[in-house]
Amino acid sequence: MRRFACSLIACGLMVASFSLPASANQGIAQAKSQRQAAEGKMRHVGGSMGAGRYEGVGFSTVSADDAIRRCCYWGQKTPVEIGVARGPKGWYATVLYR
Repeated sequence: MRRFACSLIACGLMVASFSLPASANQGIAQAKSQRQAAEGKMRHVGGSMGAGRYEGVGFSTVSADDAIRRCCYWGQKTPVEIGVARGPKGWYATVLYR
């Protein structure tokens, strides 16, 4: 499993600490989270889910990790992609699950 460290990227996006299977990537989930943050609305963005079959979205004013934990199915299904973006109101997360 890969471990991602918490870091703030120059464009203002937050990538949270979490563990994923080595085969996971953050492309689609990250793009969906960035779109939510840009709109300032937590919602299902639609479109491709890549290797995922289920999608959970979450929001938090506390932290990126809290936004991830608030996503539907968190702790119930296996995540294959996780994306988190910081918007003006807080953190927006998208998790794609098997």
